[in-house]
Amino acid sequence: MNAVRLLPVASALAALLAAVWAGLVRLGLPLPVPLAQWPLMHAALFGCGFFGTVIALERAIAYGREAAFAVPLANATATVVALAGLWELALYIWVGAGVGLVVVAFLQARAIREPYADVLTLAASFLPLAAVFVLGGHGTAAALSWIAFLVLTIAAERLELSRVMPRPAWATALPPLLAFALAVPVWFAVSHPLGAQRGLALALLAWVAWLARFDVIRITLRRPGQPRFTAVCLISGYAWLAIAAIVLGAANAPLGAGDAAYDAVLHAVFVGFVMSMLFGHAPIILPAITGWRPRVRPALYLALAVLHLSVALRLSGDAVGLTSLRQTGGVIHVAALVLYALLLVQGGGTRIRLSAPAKR
Repeated sequence: MNAVRLLPVASALAALLAAVWAGLVRLGLPLPVPLAQWPLMHAALFGCGFFGTVIALERAIAYGREAAFAVPLANATATVVALAGLWELALYIWVGAGVGLVVVAFLQARAIREPYADVLTLAASFLPLAAVFVLGGHGTAAALSWIAFLVLTIAAERLELSRVMPRPAWATALPPLLAFALAVPVWFAVSHPLGAQRGLALALLAWVAWLARFDVIRITLRRPGQPRFTAVCLISGYAWLAIAAIVLGAANAPLGAGDAAYDAVLHAVFVGFVMSMLFGHAPIILPAITGWRPRVRPALYLALAVLHLSVALRLSGDAVGLTSLRQTGGVIHVAALVLYALLLVQGGGTRIRLSAPAKR
């Protein structure tokens, strides 16, 4: 793996570890805090530092141009700067890197001319917006932006993979409208927070309904090995996304840090939904990024089950107001990630040749 891939991968892993550590500190676990602002960096390290870098690297590889790798490298730089204690500077760099991701996504969409590529471009726009919201002190709006970024990115990738599915004309025309319906509430998250929450909740439920009906998982669930494992990850992830939408839509007031419902929504989305997607897609993404194709084994279902157990415990703690249950769920989040990584590595795999990006 060359430097333009190795550095973003290394920084993404560092961001994930730091985000997990900060999350455990926020839960009240007695862990050392290297930087005073570290607990406040939890969401940004997860959304921008980890997923922003991984998705930017994936987009650069897909676009195939050397210049596009400047975006994941900028994301990696921001992570290093954040971990060095220059928090505000890191956010400004993440804003710039996010704008770069929008440019790459737009250029790719212009070449592809497919609806899923347009949805990817819209999704990318929420990455710099989230960092701008953090800089402005709008934490809840930033969280909704990261939700939009990740949900639309995943939905777009599922649209691409599900093009082979037969569906009526109205179902083909609907995803761009659903993407716009999800985007609009987030744009008004600062000025109309309660309306934004309810609008986003409805859009998320609409996406879950569309994906449950038209995703290619209806076919891959019947195929053994990696296709079935990915399908199970997706189905269970969609269930958590629906739960998050219901909780978000049922709130009678704007949510914020410290609210049980806020904690439940964020972790149902980012752990229950997004990490399920990561578990299911990692065997597909890793070969293109690292040149290593892992072998999918039945043992990986154990890590997936532990992940969902952790989310159920955390949300149960939110529902009954029991801090110890939330903490237990948070610790098991980490255990599920570690178990998945160990099982993936232990299962072995094969090396493949990485394609070199075209120069520009």
